[in-house]
Amino acid sequence: MKSALEMSKVSTLASRLLESLDERVFFSKLTGFVQETLGEYKVQAFTTYQDGLTQLIAENGEVIEDGMVYNKGQGLSGYVVRTKRAYYSNSKRDPLLATTKRDECVECEISVPLISNGSILGTIHVQSANAERKFDEADVTLMNELFQSLETPINNMRMYLIAKNLNKELESKIKQKEEELLNRGPAINGTSSSKLGKINLIGQSNSFVEVMNFAKRIAKEDFPVLLRGESGTGKKLLAKKIHSLSDRKDRDCVTVHCSTLNEEQLNLELFGTTDRPGVIQRANGGTVILANIDKVADSIQSKILRLIVSGELYNLDSKIPMAVNVRVISTTKVDLAAKVEEGTFREELLYRLNIMGINMPSLKERREDIKVLAESFINASGQEGKILTSKAIEKLTMYNWPGNIHELKNLMERTAILVSEQFVEESHLPELTVEQIEEEVTVIEEFSEMTLHELEKMHICKTLDHLSGNKTRAAKALGITVKTLYNKLHSYGLVNTKSE
Repeated sequence: MKSALEMSKVSTLASRLLESLDERVFFSKLTGFVQETLGEYKVQAFTTYQDGLTQLIAENGEVIEDGMVYNKGQGLSGYVVRTKRAYYSNSKRDPLLATTKRDECVECEISVPLISNGSILGTIHVQSANAERKFDEADVTLMNELFQSLETPINNMRMYLIAKNLNKELESKIKQKEEELLNRGPAINGTSSSKLGKINLIGQSNSFVEVMNFAKRIAKEDFPVLLRGESGTGKKLLAKKIHSLSDRKDRDCVTVHCSTLNEEQLNLELFGTTDRPGVIQRANGGTVILANIDKVADSIQSKILRLIVSGELYNLDSKIPMAVNVRVISTTKVDLAAKVEEGTFREELLYRLNIMGINMPSLKERREDIKVLAESFINASGQEGKILTSKAIEKLTMYNWPGNIHELKNLMERTAILVSEQFVEESHLPELTVEQIEEEVTVIEEFSEMTLHELEKMHICKTLDHLSGNKTRAAKALGITVKTLYNKLHSYGLVNTKSE
């Protein structure tokens, strides 16, 4: 390779790379520049995916459609991605190249990772057909100097690829959700229904263990349950866990998000018509979870109360009662007793729903669970295990998590995407403002019987302490002469008559 880069040409390349956000164009321009500059046989670019796969995307300035793909760790590109270190081979018998496809005329090859903020975008390979050519560390240094000079367009491409991958993931989840809804038949937004698989709630704190033990005890009973707690504490997940532990576990568990539906929609969704059964009728024999029960209008509250008391359901277009057997589990993040006082929630309905109540602790009340929750969320994708350093754990633990578990889960999933390293450092995490809670301290002075002489002595001593023993200043502060002060100190036995 040449001993130095022509910086004017590198600057021109940087500008050209910023013109497009298409990774195929980016890598084709980059390989074309390297091939033209070095004059070697072939320059290839492999892009890398989150699952560790690598794929040939450009070669000698041309875009490669449907290029060869290497599995995780396979081939020279897979090895460089896994180790995050450049590698050069000057022997055709190199064992590492046994799984690498390349032309027979290639005598030696160098592969350098393209890294931005710790994330690998891909690998750049330079192949030589010259039998006299030997790659060495100087070649690695030159390639890295080129990449450093292209830092801005490389970082720009990294951000684009992150956004692209997030969009792909979102589209996949939306498609999966649409297929689930299609298989279930029509339903209004705000309702989810399924026979549940395994429900995992994670924690080891005393408050969490107490909640889980209590939930297990009441799961087999068949009365309503009210789950109270802040947003994001896992109330709906606990409700599903209770269903999965109950005798109704083989029947449907339907969740109705009361806060997302207006009164007319919620009325139709719960009670249905003769032609379109509501969720209560569809969940007959199972469990209905009423999320945010406090958002239910008074007219619907009366119907829910009648259902719980009588076990009878009336469709909206029928006056004929229908016998149903469902268990009602409700969730709320507000004080329903206060709603009763306000006159916006029926007292008898609260009594019926709250036969058994559970308070879900907030995340700041179970800080010892933050570590195990964070490690579970960040490795939920099934990729190589990531490890949070002690400083990272400390940073997470110090935060108060107003969004509770949902906020922690979102942060860890985002971190898993953005951080490619195995060890997640404190610097990898976004700024988390630690809420300073100022507690008002009330000082209660206890009454103590003392004479005026004792009170005077205590006040004079405190004045001297405050003024570092300066008797002249103390006398002035007390409004007496220095001589009087000495006399009083002498009477207390604190100085002798010759003291000055």
